[in-house]
Amino acid sequence: MKLFSCICSLVFFIPLIVSGISFFPDEPPFSIADSSYRQVIKESARSMNYYLNYPQGSAEVQKSFENNGQELDKLDRFINQIFHDTLIYVESIRVSGYCSIEGSYDTNERLARSRAIGFMNYLDNSYHLSRRYPIDVNWVAEDWDNLREMVAASDMLYRDEVLSIMDNTDVFAGREKKLMYLRGGTPYRYMLTELFPKLRRVEITVNYDLHRIMEEKLNRKLSEEEFLLELDKERAAAEAEEKRLAEQARLAEEENARILAEQEARRQQELAAEAVREEARRQAEKAARLKAEQEAAEAAARLQRQENRKLYPLIGIKTDVIAWAGVLPDFKKAAFMPNLEAEVYFAGRWSVAATALYANWAYGNGKQFWGVSAYGAEPRFWFRNDGLFRGFHVGVYGEAGDFNNQKDRNDAVTTTTNYTGTFWSAGISAGYLLPLARHWSMEVSLRGGYRSAKYDIYDRELPFLYYSSSDKENKFMLTRFKLNIVYRFGKR
Repeated sequence: MKLFSCICSLVFFIPLIVSGISFFPDEPPFSIADSSYRQVIKESARSMNYYLNYPQGSAEVQKSFENNGQELDKLDRFINQIFHDTLIYVESIRVSGYCSIEGSYDTNERLARSRAIGFMNYLDNSYHLSRRYPIDVNWVAEDWDNLREMVAASDMLYRDEVLSIMDNTDVFAGREKKLMYLRGGTPYRYMLTELFPKLRRVEITVNYDLHRIMEEKLNRKLSEEEFLLELDKERAAAEAEEKRLAEQARLAEEENARILAEQEARRQQELAAEAVREEARRQAEKAARLKAEQEAAEAAARLQRQENRKLYPLIGIKTDVIAWAGVLPDFKKAAFMPNLEAEVYFAGRWSVAATALYANWAYGNGKQFWGVSAYGAEPRFWFRNDGLFRGFHVGVYGEAGDFNNQKDRNDAVTTTTNYTGTFWSAGISAGYLLPLARHWSMEVSLRGGYRSAKYDIYDRELPFLYYSSSDKENKFMLTRFKLNIVYRFGKR
């Protein structure tokens, strides 16, 4: 398995305390009135996300690499808040490194470990954290648990099949390999770009010393039993304060509503005093509103007509009007060429078309003759992923057939412009389909590639044709310009 290195972002969550607990002359340093203190007491932590990037295979934090400078500046401001806040005490810090699942397990484990330790070294070199607090470092080689949560919460294609593999195949029994081959690799490629970068992270957890905070607040030593009792009281007081603040906000909102109501009453009185002018304004507004409603109704009707024209096609039948007109790929004129094409649509943005073309008759008042039979196939990929199979598409094609070309059938002159032979061509195609109605569409497409032809040259001396020589022609060229009229069968 090709090793994908755990590149890009390190996301780490740091319990955040808001800067600066306020001091008031009539409030103690640790006060339920302070929102930061209430949050620490109730939740013990807050978090903030940072994203770091690494050069491929590296575990060293480089501030100058990509957007690391901006992220590390935010980290610096946060850690300095912790150092300057003397009212909240840190008990310990844990640094955990994570990798995503691509690549070998051993390599991911080494990379997760080295990046967790490397980041710890960066913190120590920059802030000397280990001199201040106990620090624990651990790592997870492949964060399958978090990946499963993200897959379950997403709307990705084949989500249930991906979850089934995660739940029923062990990591060391080929789980990643099964995901890579599932549905041609489509869900794996989605996870590689959309989900894997979110797994590559270092998680930093700051644990606060609530016991010491409570002792500082009460200015006395507390046993564990006393601490738990006081903490319960403090949390109850914090919840009561939250309820009080919510009630205060509700009353303030009601007061604002009352003021607004009084303002509205005064406004209505002013409007009543200017009744004539207001009536004229209302009439103008009514006319404008009716016009807007009419325009909106017309726009809605247009949208409905567009919606009614939508068709989720299954099979399409086409014919090329340029071939019917007898125009050849080199834009020369020949006899009309009846043709038919059938196309099958599947998988939201894939289709396969099969073509047949035939002609075998004289033209130009009988002085020229054109005969051809050709058969081809063309798989296509449609750029729009809405199941409507319209707009731009690209594909590859193959075509083969035979031909008979008599450029001059003058009965009075011996001619050497009679060719008959076989050909094949292959290459790429591109086109655009424009819906005209629910079932009818117009399609323009070009084919270009390699064309190989073998042919015999005949002399014409009535009433016989005599073999003259053989030749062949191989070249890259524009092999077909098509203007198709399309009728498609499907469902709304």
